[in-house]
Amino acid sequence: MIPVLRFSKFKSEYLPRVIDEIAKVSSGGTPSRSKSNYWNGHIPWITTSQINFEDITAADEYITELGLKNSSAKLFPKGTILLALYGQGITRGRVSVLEIEATTNQACAAIILQSEDANTRFTFYYLQSKYEDIRNLANDGGQKNLSGGLVKSLPVVLPSEVKEQAEIADFLTSVDTKISQLTEKHRLLKDYKKGVIQQIFSQQIRFKDDDGNAFAEWKEKSFNDVFNRVTTKNKENNENVLTISAQKGLISQLEYFNKSVSAKDVTGYYLLHKGDFAYNKSYSKGYPMGAIKPLKYYEKGVVSTLYICFRPKADYCEHYFEQYFDAGMLNREIAKIAQEGARNHGLLNVSVTEFFEDIKLTVPHIDEQQKIARFLQSLDKKIDAVNEQIEQTELFKKGLLQQMFV
Repeated sequence: MIPVLRFSKFKSEYLPRVIDEIAKVSSGGTPSRSKSNYWNGHIPWITTSQINFEDITAADEYITELGLKNSSAKLFPKGTILLALYGQGITRGRVSVLEIEATTNQACAAIILQSEDANTRFTFYYLQSKYEDIRNLANDGGQKNLSGGLVKSLPVVLPSEVKEQAEIADFLTSVDTKISQLTEKHRLLKDYKKGVIQQIFSQQIRFKDDDGNAFAEWKEKSFNDVFNRVTTKNKENNENVLTISAQKGLISQLEYFNKSVSAKDVTGYYLLHKGDFAYNKSYSKGYPMGAIKPLKYYEKGVVSTLYICFRPKADYCEHYFEQYFDAGMLNREIAKIAQEGARNHGLLNVSVTEFFEDIKLTVPHIDEQQKIARFLQSLDKKIDAVNEQIEQTELFKKGLLQQMFV
């Protein structure tokens, strides 16, 4: 009953317990939605959507004293561990700690430690380390749920010294703090880039040449002045079938889906070369007018003919337009030619002819395009570097959770 990884100064034994021996377990309730005077008060009301392995410092909804009094909702103290009994996707089995007094709905189990032999933060991290095991205890009904009884019977193996529990909890808290700081830095960098992009593409910010002189004024162009349509068929039977990912752009279906979801015969698909763009007319989260992505990771690949494909002409910078499209700067123009209400299986009804002839772009000189692209790419590198730090720190924490608990 000793973990793989342990602070060397501690030698005492670890003791097996169950939650019911060290804590009181309860659940909340939901005031009637039909009673307007039960809602929009000052008492925080938490649902499982907020339980995500982090401290809860505020609520998404609030109830009134009347709503608390006339429902099964209960006010839980700061330091209560909340465990999601059920919820969509990966929610079930997650835990968080209340950093405020709050009520909850009935889908949350409230674990209030009663024993002086158990540290709240250690217990929180212990339950977090057993997330998958806890999820697998759910019943076999149509919607897999946990129950208060199951939560009470959950095993917890505690160091007999509360001081050791506290040191483990403090160490893991410091790791979580680092992840939070990096996450905030990532958010701020993305917000900064978003703000700068709006100023650049609206020409509030202008770049100068290497001698400090202003570039020529931006010129309005039709889409077909800037791009050539790509309709080359896949006569070479290239089997690198691509799909558009919001995060990674044009990526192999085998890599993205772990399988091919294309037709068996892909000789009729469009053949793209590195630097070509594909427009997926299917609207998705973050891309209300569809996503436009360049081929970056492969020399060649093929896409369905449902995509509109094109490549920049000479004197137009691929990397500039990658940033331009990804910022949604073409959305307004696409909206002008998309037929409202005429959507087929999530596809926007966009005419290829109108796409190339009617869409207008205001384009800077090629040298300014390149300067803009380099500047925005430098921001992307910083954002990606912080994201990599987040992923590595989360991986480090995952390893700690696996090794520091029995």
